[in-house]
Formats: sequence, C-alpha cells, structure tokens
Amino acid sequence: MRHLSVPSAQTQHWLEFCRTHQWNSKVAGITRLANGHNAIPLNDLAPFADDQVWEGNTHIELEIQPKGPTHWLEHIDEELIKAHQEEWPRSYEIQGDVLIVKIEDTIWQYGEMIADAMLTQLPGIRLVCADLGVHGEFRVRKLHPLASRDGSLETRTRVREHGSLLWVDPSAAYFSSRLSNERIETLATAKRLRERLGRGLVIADPYAGVGPSMGVLIPEPGLITGYLVGDLNPHAAELLSLNMEYFSSRRKGESDTPPEQFQPAELHCKDALEWADEGSNRNQCDLILVNLPHHSIDHLTALLPLLKSNQTSVVRGWAIVERAQIDTSEQAILQAISSAGGKVEHFTFHEVKGFSTTKIYMCFEAWINLYP
Repeated sequence: MRHLSVPSAQTQHWLEFCRTHQWNSKVAGITRLANGHNAIPLNDLAPFADDQVWEGNTHIELEIQPKGPTHWLEHIDEELIKAHQEEWPRSYEIQGDVLIVKIEDTIWQYGEMIADAMLTQLPGIRLVCADLGVHGEFRVRKLHPLASRDGSLETRTRVREHGSLLWVDPSAAYFSSRLSNERIETLATAKRLRERLGRGLVIADPYAGVGPSMGVLIPEPGLITGYLVGDLNPHAAELLSLNMEYFSSRRKGESDTPPEQFQPAELHCKDALEWADEGSNRNQCDLILVNLPHHSIDHLTALLPLLKSNQTSVVRGWAIVERAQIDTSEQAILQAISSAGGKVEHFTFHEVKGFSTTKIYMCFEAWINLYP
C-alpha cells in the first residue's frame, strides 16, 4: 500500500491534511519508520508522489498493517453482543495489573468470557476481577476473580503515580487514582508553607491509606523533615509501611547532599482520634492532611492539637457534604479551629467533584495560627 513518509514531528499536521482531503486510508494505521519518519497510509484518491501538494515528502510502498481490535467487546460474538446490547460493562478500573469491572446479574454467566476478552485486548493486565461492592469495617471492595493470565489470584499490585510506585491492594485497602490531582495540589501547598516557614516540614497524615500523598511529598528535596502517618485498617498500614520505606529510599537532600533522618518518623495503626492523647505527638506538625471524607470535619477538634502553636500551620482536608449545607459545613470547620485557639489567616472551601445528586466532594484548606 502507498504511504506518505513524513518527519515524526510533522505527522499530526499531514494526517489532518490527508483526512481533510479524504486521502488517508482507513484500513491501516500509521507505521513508524526507522529513519525518524512516520508513514501515513493513502487511498487511491490521493495525488501521485510527484504532486507539489506533498511539498517534497516521498511516497513509499509498505505491506498493509491492518488495525487490530480497539475494544474488548470485539473479541466476543456479535450476535451475543446484540442480544445484551445495554448490559455489557461500559467502564472498568485498573490498579497496576489488576482490572476491576462491575458485571450485571443478567450477564453474570458470561463473566469469564468477558474477563478473557479483556485479557486478550489488554496485554498489561494480569488479573480480572468482578467488583461485588464494598463490605466490612473499612469498606473495602469484595472482589471475585474471573480470569488470570498466569494463574495468580493475588490482588496486591503496584501502581505508578507522579513518578512513584505504590503498593496497593483493592481487596484490602482503599486507593483512588482519581484524586491524583489533589495530591499535586497538596504538594504545592506544602512547598508554599515551607517557603513561609523557611525550613522543612513535619507532616501528619492520619488517614494515609497506602500513602499516595506521601509518595508525592517525600521525594521533594528538603520538603519533609519528619512525619506522623497511619491508618486504622491494618492491611492499609502494612502497605503504607512498605511504601514509606520505598519513598524514603528515593529521598534526596538539597544540593545533592544526603538527607537527614526523619524526626519524628512514626507510623501508627490506631484511631487517629487518639493520636493527640500521646504527649509526644502534640504540638509536632506543621501540616495535617485530613482525608476521611465522611468524618473529616467532625475529627478536626481531636486532630488540631497535633499542630505546632505560635506559627503558621495548615490543615488541608476533604469532606463530603450536603449541597444545601456548604455554608454550615464551612462554619463548622472555622468553629473547630476557633475552639482550638486558632486564628485563620486564609481559608478556602471548594468543590472537587460531585458525589451524588444531593452531596458534593469538597476540599478545605486553612492557614492558621494556634495560640495555646
């Protein structure tokens, strides 16, 4: 088949050019060439190679590279697809090499077939699991293995986020990649606070889960000098411990100097409401992350004593609130700070995403000064 050879950097321009004139072939895809060029397939309507329209770019003959399936449903019988047109899964979630999908009861009998089709279409997936909903004290997902590429049914896996690797286990501990942008915003806040204080920070993350926020913060040179992290879920705490060890191994000092040891360096597997009961934890932190959305606001009173007094400190948290009660929730946050002897320097309370028709997922950030 005739192809137009163009420099890689100009591929998008020439592809759009050919599409506009309806000269591109739809039976083959773009082929990468060894000389830093890409080959765009042409149909019989395209002008000959010596036409000035090609601006000196040459035509070459290549064996047709047919496009493969672009969706896992293409690996399932067409008649079966039509018979259950509205029931096939519309989406799925991938954590590492584990794919999680919800399957309607009406097509549950085809679960293994669906999983096999997904494994065929997605070579990076090792295990496909059906999501049976959340359960237990820590509201983790109950997963039913449907098909495995290598026979392994282990749901522990690793994901990459913002340059760090995280141990996760969707059947044992909560993790959401959808909040990755919030973690970048947390990094920006921490850097501003470091600039304000003129030194590294001690950070508390009492609802850390497997530790994705620390995966963004710790590698930043000179940002963190100590931490208090933990989770009440023992499975999450175990993964958090593995991840903190990995994050710390990637830590660098400023100006390529070896980093100092963290002080404090504590990982707790106990109720965060009890952390401040230990005198060694009080008045220790510059920044607290409060990520227990259904209870974050209620827990502030117990958590604020962890912050250092007589300086600028920050509380950054996330809360699910009623749309009709945003003002009431904001006042509850400010009241908790005031009751702890805090003066608010700056406060924001904004929507991150919708949660339901009546509730909304919010982020709050308060720059405060506590006076004992």
